[in-house]
Amino acid sequence: NLDRVGPSGVSIPGLGTFSFLRQKLEVGHNKYILLQRPVFLLSEKLAQIHGLKFNKIHTPGDIPIVQLNFIVLSLEGPFNREIVEGCIRETLLSFSRSIASKQTVEFTFKGIGVLVIRDNRVKMKFYKDFLQAMDGSGTLLKALSNDPVPGMPRALLIDRQVDEVLASIGTLHQVLAAAEWDSQATSALVCTEKVSMKRILSRQVISPAQVTGVSLTDELEKNMKPKLPPKTGAKMSKEISKCSSTSNNNVSHFVHLQEMCYLCMQRAQRNVPLNLSEERRRKEKEEERILAQYQAQKDQDALHRQLMRDMANREQNQKVAAFNLGVAEAVRSHKNEKPTETYKSFIFEKRPLSSTPQQKQEVYSQQLEKQLEDNVAKEVKRKQDQDLIDRLEQVQLAEELAVQRAKYLKDKMEEIQCYKRALDTQIKLRPALLPHCEPNSAEFVFGKNDMNKEKMEERKKRARHYSKCQLQASAERKRAAILSQLIDQRKEADMIQRAKKQWMAEKGERLERIFQMNLALQDDWRKSAELKRQRDYEEKLFQRAGDKLLLLDQCAKYRRCYQCKRSLSHNGGTNVWTSTKYVPGSRLMV
Repeated sequence: NLDRVGPSGVSIPGLGTFSFLRQKLEVGHNKYILLQRPVFLLSEKLAQIHGLKFNKIHTPGDIPIVQLNFIVLSLEGPFNREIVEGCIRETLLSFSRSIASKQTVEFTFKGIGVLVIRDNRVKMKFYKDFLQAMDGSGTLLKALSNDPVPGMPRALLIDRQVDEVLASIGTLHQVLAAAEWDSQATSALVCTEKVSMKRILSRQVISPAQVTGVSLTDELEKNMKPKLPPKTGAKMSKEISKCSSTSNNNVSHFVHLQEMCYLCMQRAQRNVPLNLSEERRRKEKEEERILAQYQAQKDQDALHRQLMRDMANREQNQKVAAFNLGVAEAVRSHKNEKPTETYKSFIFEKRPLSSTPQQKQEVYSQQLEKQLEDNVAKEVKRKQDQDLIDRLEQVQLAEELAVQRAKYLKDKMEEIQCYKRALDTQIKLRPALLPHCEPNSAEFVFGKNDMNKEKMEERKKRARHYSKCQLQASAERKRAAILSQLIDQRKEADMIQRAKKQWMAEKGERLERIFQMNLALQDDWRKSAELKRQRDYEEKLFQRAGDKLLLLDQCAKYRRCYQCKRSLSHNGGTNVWTSTKYVPGSRLMV
């Protein structure tokens, strides 16, 4: 998905980098259009290995370059990352071998363009729709085709609808188109005896049905070459028959840049080439005529609009001039007419004399003295008001203090009266005094109201029972407290022991998990190292094997006709084996 190039470039390891180049296109009157065109930067290492020549383009540093994301490619497809990376690596190795064999290589990027390497020269041709998708202004195609950057090749491909036109042309005309597109192929058609077999085998077979675009530079080269006369088809057929008579079938087929069998070659010789140059020229003239007519109509409309605008401005200026003329006439008539009203102002014959500077200074001094007196009076009045306010505040404070002291004295007197009443009540309610002590008296002074022995025994018994119950309750409470404390201690000890066991188990599991993880990492590292060594060994073997290891390279020895897929030595026989039988109505051959 290289066509998903966003605001950043994409780097393909071993091939190159797709990036952007911003340019300013001058359109006149100090105006310009900012263009954004894609560029391809070939890898320096690849260019040095194969000795490729390409134009070095300096891209701005504000465009970030990211590596090709194999993970995203694997997620979008049914294959994993290793397979995708291996496919890309194998493709780049095959591409490198094709360059090393001095072949003309066309590397097609779907939706982007074609990378062409011919005679150790690199050229990247982008599709027209890709350029339009990259630049939204619509002026990039015109800029690349009309005003290219100096020292930079044009990298524009026309629409891929050319494939349909070329596919509909006959096989012989395809040979002519291929010969016009490649001058070396034309020389090979004319003089097949001067070209060595090694150069013929190293040349890439060009099939117009597989071409994805035509370069504007190639069109320019074709326009600069001398065109063939209308009898090119007959002349070409004579040359083909002459070449086929002087060499064998296989060599003549390959020399004509088409892998065709005998029957296909006979059909190609009988076909009349279709020349579309006249029709293309007629279409271009028709388009130029329509464009000129449209431009003339556009200029006429612009001239008509300009005339209408000038007429409107002229009418507006006439209205403004008429209005200004009317205003000027009114002002002039107003100035010339005589006033009918009498003036309300009078002119005195004698006016009072002006005062002298000394008199003015005296007036100013009197005013200043008056201002000073006013300021002094205001200051005195302010001080008097302030003194009055201070005295009023002192009087108010004295009154508040007197009220507070009176309240304090009143509260104190009430408290004294309360204490006095309480003492009087205590004196009234005090118990009777002890009787006077009489000598030799048998009466009891103390203990007259005490209990007898039975009551005392009962009280003592009750007191002993109470004390016994209290001691039992206290002992039970102490026992329960000690028991609960022991139970709590036992629970805490069990909890600590359980937490310790759990911690030991978790620690063991963690250490075991770390150990297993280390073992797994060591195994993965060992396997990765072995895979890397194996991959490096296979890559070295692959590089040493040369260009005859893949099936596609080995199949190059067994060439077939690109149209009917028959052998090139086929002279009209059948492709079906003699030992096979076809059952009517069946899809199988026995």
